[in-house]
Amino acid sequence: MPSSRRPSKNSLAKRLQALEDQLSIYQLVCGYGYAVDGCNEQAVGSLYSENGVYAVGDVGAFEGRQRIAGITTQPGHRARIATGCGHLSTLPYVVVAGDRATATCHTMVVMQGKDGFYVDRLSASRLELSRTPDGGWQIDHRQNHVLNGGAAGPALLARLREGPGSA
Repeated sequence: MPSSRRPSKNSLAKRLQALEDQLSIYQLVCGYGYAVDGCNEQAVGSLYSENGVYAVGDVGAFEGRQRIAGITTQPGHRARIATGCGHLSTLPYVVVAGDRATATCHTMVVMQGKDGFYVDRLSASRLELSRTPDGGWQIDHRQNHVLNGGAAGPALLARLREGPGSA
């Protein structure tokens, strides 16, 4: 390879950081489902900033790390888990801009029924994230809109290339 085409060490470091950021955000997005299905209150809380918000369009908003983590202790959540339930996220589309990022994906709740498993809820999801002091990532705001034929869900998904701070 000609030397003019070789990436500089600085370029390699930036590319490596970008890959590490993306992988860390993938882990964070998919980790929510495992933590909430395992009723692991501490793990759910660790994904969010202290003042994080989890806004679910047709349900309302959970504000603050403790309230979001408390989802795992709610009787309705525990009943769903007891009957067979899984929270799944698709691979997110990630945009990183310095110490802030966005991740856009589909999320779904799969339930067990008398004839097998079925998708109980399919949503559009957009997460706004910030870098933690140790270099990891945390969720500052998560917005979900159920994909029920209304405009809110598709509009959220259409913003996939918009980076942090976009209205």
